[in-house]
Amino acid sequence: MLKKAFYILKQSIIDWHTKIDGYFKESGFKRSKSEPTLYFNTKGDNIFLIYLYVYDLIYIGSSSNLNDSFKDTMMSEFEMKDL
Repeated sequence: MLKKAFYILKQSIIDWHTKIDGYFKESGFKRSKSEPTLYFNTKGDNIFLIYLYVYDLIYIGSSSNLNDSFKDTMMSEFEMKDL
């Protein structure tokens, strides 16, 4: 029973990463070659970084407008909390 629970948990994490990876790629983000859970996007002089950790995201941008825009977009696309 415990083995089955771990399998289901592992599968749900894989499904989540597949879904979010597709979303980020559609949104113009590129995945780091050396760190597969790090995504980045550049717009002019601005850079935006996203790091995935299981079900959490850590993001930072060189512009507060990029940060706010990303947060609003993510909250409209996915159920999430801003901590």
